[in-house]
Amino acid sequence: MCNLSQKIKETGIETGIETGIEIGKKEMIVKMHSKGYTIAQIADVAGMEEKQIEEIIKNADLLPA
Repeated sequence: MCNLSQKIKETGIETGIETGIEIGKKEMIVKMHSKGYTIAQIADVAGMEEKQIEEIIKNADLLPA
């Protein structure tokens, strides 16, 4: 039983880390946009498609403060 609870704990930690990284990346994208970077420049730096960047910026007000 200890192995199962340890695995659940590890999975939770991994999920939390991934979520934190994703939020940080979105915050960086919004900040770059507010500083005047183009969508193409942001997409290049973030390694994402321009459509994804546009969607993140469009939903920026939904990011946690």
